[in-house]
Amino acid sequence: MSCTIAARQQLSLLVMLSIVSQIGAVDLIRLRDRVLTAPCFTGTAGDYPWDRWERAALEAGVRNDLAGLGRAVFREAFQHDWSNELKAECGWIDGGAEMILHALAVPDEAVTRWEALIEADGYPDEMEAPRIDLDPYELADRLEAVGIKSSIVRT
Repeated sequence: MSCTIAARQQLSLLVMLSIVSQIGAVDLIRLRDRVLTAPCFTGTAGDYPWDRWERAALEAGVRNDLAGLGRAVFREAFQHDWSNELKAECGWIDGGAEMILHALAVPDEAVTRWEALIEADGYPDEMEAPRIDLDPYELADRLEAVGIKSSIVRT
């Protein structure tokens, strides 16, 4: 099962990054290197991976409150050792690129999901707050609706 989950998440990442590779100064392709190279155990306050993610999210135009919530989810997934699938959803594979895209494209859904993850400490009610699952065209449409150009070509 975990191979299927990992494969789905890798495919999802490739699709997301091919839709939008950069938002402003934030390079979503290299975000993983920017965020996940910060030490988790011996880091400096304000320079943990979740802090770096929050700064990138703000640079990309994510609302302050949503960037703070995303930071909390990113941190809790690690500190409370959530499942590998949830860690991946919360930025621990792609550096949070998909989280940034969701925060910009569907902020209300992101709030609902992320609050549920925090409240349930990694055991969300999937019926009440399902994982955000947009097909590439829908994601591109939603991003373009908020002024973020995508690389999706329609024929």
